[in-house]
Amino acid sequence: MVYYNSVLTIVFLSIFAIGAISMNDNLIDWIDNHWDVIRNSAFSYDMNKFKRHVTTEINSLGIFSLTINATLMISMVCISNLLSLKNIIIALTPLTNLINSVFSLALISIGFYTMQHSEYTTIPTWSCMLLIGCGCILFCIGIFGYYSVLVMNRKYLNFYIISLVFCLILLIICVIGFFQISFSAEKIINDNWIEIYNNLKTLGYQVRKSFLLNQIQINFKFAGLFSMVLCLFLLTSLGTSIYQVFNI
Repeated sequence: MVYYNSVLTIVFLSIFAIGAISMNDNLIDWIDNHWDVIRNSAFSYDMNKFKRHVTTEINSLGIFSLTINATLMISMVCISNLLSLKNIIIALTPLTNLINSVFSLALISIGFYTMQHSEYTTIPTWSCMLLIGCGCILFCIGIFGYYSVLVMNRKYLNFYIISLVFCLILLIICVIGFFQISFSAEKIINDNWIEIYNNLKTLGYQVRKSFLLNQIQINFKFAGLFSMVLCLFLLTSLGTSIYQVFNI
């Protein structure tokens, strides 16, 4: 269990480090949009000084996360030498497969949440719909994979492996799509701002363009980062399942 917790921690800390570094620009924009509120709590800073302070702290946290990952990897190597990698894989494969079903529910929620924030814009939402579909498929095959490992049926495991590869390809497409859309969102909103503003105004929303752009970029990047997390878990499940097939 300590080994599995180390794997989980490494994955999440790695994604946190990537997110902390890649979202620096969005964080600066967020401070610009909310400075009237922030300065009441950060009265000893002016806006530029506060931006530098926050950027430094976030980057430090990202680097510290990678340092923790290095120590966890050392502990995992030590545990593998004590227990043998074979015993670890046999013990953790059912749990690894079942947790995919849990994370698939988060995928579905994130897909709907991200699509909702793009509802009144002309930003494409195909990646959100693909993520929702992938989450539904993964929920089913996660439970099926758990059962396949328990009964150790080669035919079931082969079908599960093929399904995992299919979901992994879909998730990689989602990751690429989310980041590509987040980078092109500024141009899309600038080109269609009058139409978007009128749609929002009709619904009773008074939103600045910079605020809307920042929210959409953060949502799409977060969806992409979370999809990356699940890609890593799928690779882990794929590796352990292949190992089980060759040892039946």
